[in-house]
Amino acid sequence: MKRALPFHSPVVWPPVWMVVFFALIYSMLTVGLWFMEIRWGSGAAEFADSPECERLRGVILGVAAVVYALYRLWRFHPACNRAYAAWLALSPWTHEKPLPLGPVLFVWQDAAVIVVLTAVAQWHAHVDPTIPVVAFGLTWLIGMTILLAIVRIWPALLALGFLWPALMLPGMADGLGFVVIGTIFLVIWWGHRRSLRTFPWPASNAPDRLSVAASGRSGQSLDIRLDIPGAEPVYLGWPHLALSPKFSRPAISVSTSLWLSALAGWWTYCFIRNSGMDAEPGLVLFYSMAVALIRVGIYCSSVQPPFNLWGRITSGPLILPGFDQIFVVPLAVVLAGVVGGTITRWSGPWHPLAESCLVAVLSYMSLAGGPRLKNWMLTGQLRFRAAPANKSNTKLRRV
Repeated sequence: MKRALPFHSPVVWPPVWMVVFFALIYSMLTVGLWFMEIRWGSGAAEFADSPECERLRGVILGVAAVVYALYRLWRFHPACNRAYAAWLALSPWTHEKPLPLGPVLFVWQDAAVIVVLTAVAQWHAHVDPTIPVVAFGLTWLIGMTILLAIVRIWPALLALGFLWPALMLPGMADGLGFVVIGTIFLVIWWGHRRSLRTFPWPASNAPDRLSVAASGRSGQSLDIRLDIPGAEPVYLGWPHLALSPKFSRPAISVSTSLWLSALAGWWTYCFIRNSGMDAEPGLVLFYSMAVALIRVGIYCSSVQPPFNLWGRITSGPLILPGFDQIFVVPLAVVLAGVVGGTITRWSGPWHPLAESCLVAVLSYMSLAGGPRLKNWMLTGQLRFRAAPANKSNTKLRRV
């Protein structure tokens, strides 16, 4: 039995409709310019060779490469096709075998398609022949990075989080940029192989649980309902929904907070070096206030103190440790932002490093600072906000 070549798959050729569509668009532009040359002579020829027409041809070829890269991902990656992933999970397929519908990684047919687009760009469109190559490569790499996040391959995604912003650093236009891009491809290749080994992924293995979590209803609210003949079931809604168990994600660990903070600082450093901006102490303070407000908003989105500010003033106490403890970390973040702005002002030429380190520190304080949301929701002095009259409660009142 012959074994298929690892870089061969006849099913990845672009579909006929895609080829015909872009061929018609490019042909209409070419034929239109040709008729203009016949009708108006040299004036039309100069227009056909103008930078605007060349730019339009380059856009058409670049869009064709982008669409083909998206087609390759959407058509052959199981995470993009829920029915395909569900069928694959029930089949005897294993990660040691090739994907049934076709490979996600590069094969020689991809190179053939890009070579054709590059040849058209070089000898007919007279534009930069690297446009199709760059458009296809960046689209495929960015798409695969997003898919690795969807299937939750966190080690590969963490490495890509440090590699992608490195392309913004000065000097990447030389050969070092190709080294970084090659490293990105190797990390994506490793992450894709690991994702196949961990298949089925959580998103395809438990669709009912994810759909329940996305709908905002808890597991208990699905059972506590009224079945009305000839109508949709009525869920009891609030307060049963607020008091019932939820499908919640675990709290952010210390290691995760550390890595996310390092990513925030690295992205900040690469952006500052790329833009060449001067020291901006106000941006550090603004960032500290933004993350502090986001943290308070997350904690107080569905709860409120036992009594309002006027009740604290008239009846006391002014401070509720069980509730007000969530404001300690945001205030510390803002104070650290004020101090960090002063440090940035006196950092001189080292301001990119100083600002990026401050962003990392502020991010870590906001992510890792206590109390944990889950523990505070269970033990804090708080009360749930009264939910507005939703569809479930409205139907219940009508019953």
